[in-house]
Amino acid sequence: MDCSVFQYIGIFTSLYFIVKIVLKIIEGSRLYIFSTYPDFSKFGKWSVVTGSTDGIGKATAFQLASYGQNIVLISRNEEKLRNVANEIESKHNVQTKCLTIDFSDDEEIYDKIADFLQGLDIGTLVNNVGISQEISCFHEHPNLTNLIRNIIRINIMSVVKAVAGFDFKLQCREVICMTQVVLPGMVRRKRGLILNVASMAAVRPIQIMTMYSATKTFINFFSQGLSYEYESKGITIQSCMPGTVRSNMTEKFSEVQKMPTAEQYCKSWLATVGKARWTHGYWKHAIEAFIMRQLPSNLFHKMVGSSLKSALKAANEKKNK
Repeated sequence: MDCSVFQYIGIFTSLYFIVKIVLKIIEGSRLYIFSTYPDFSKFGKWSVVTGSTDGIGKATAFQLASYGQNIVLISRNEEKLRNVANEIESKHNVQTKCLTIDFSDDEEIYDKIADFLQGLDIGTLVNNVGISQEISCFHEHPNLTNLIRNIIRINIMSVVKAVAGFDFKLQCREVICMTQVVLPGMVRRKRGLILNVASMAAVRPIQIMTMYSATKTFINFFSQGLSYEYESKGITIQSCMPGTVRSNMTEKFSEVQKMPTAEQYCKSWLATVGKARWTHGYWKHAIEAFIMRQLPSNLFHKMVGSSLKSALKAANEKKNK
């Protein structure tokens, strides 16, 4: 009798995991294999991309321009902004506007952003700007006070502020952040797209990078909550949690050739828009994240901790040379 009970438990457990994996394969195929891109023009004529001079931000700006979107580029390096704008205009024959902003500055920057965007038919907002942190225990970070201020201002405040800003119905402005700046206009027009770039570090807590992981988790939850709030108003909001992409920062890693380029990543990611409230954007990253979620907590943190400590040791050895 007992044997039969355990057999049934084993059968149902096996079936549960088989069904779960099959559903994940179907969902992954829908997102990453059968690529279909939305008509970005239906959201509006202009796309705003923060952190747009390198990596995913730059690649996203180019990809959106290839679909006929005019691009507003916002980043802190004026020379890089102008170079990217010239490349986009010459390659895709669209309009660009550039705004030099350091998102680690005080909240007054959002007044400047709101004034700059006034009158534009903004259909798509890509909140990409962000910073990471040095690998270290929280209290051992070499400049903890600056890290706390900057990582919250850049990774969290920039996303929230961007969505909120203009209340056109009341003909007044409430400046809070990028989401705050753009969302009311989208609500008034009953159309819009907001893409918030989080990180795979939002899948599970990452020790020795706790502040970074926590800020990216905020972005993911904030995005999904807004998605439910505003879908009835004609606005699509998606969180994206990418893994590592090939860039100047990752050239030192031995696995760099196995990583997608920023261009490959963004082409895949933008094909998922409108299909899910959150995505990892690229099939390899989705598989990695699925495995991360299945590992027992103790094993996961042991593996991650060992990997990060090895990276920290290598970085320290490089500094001391």
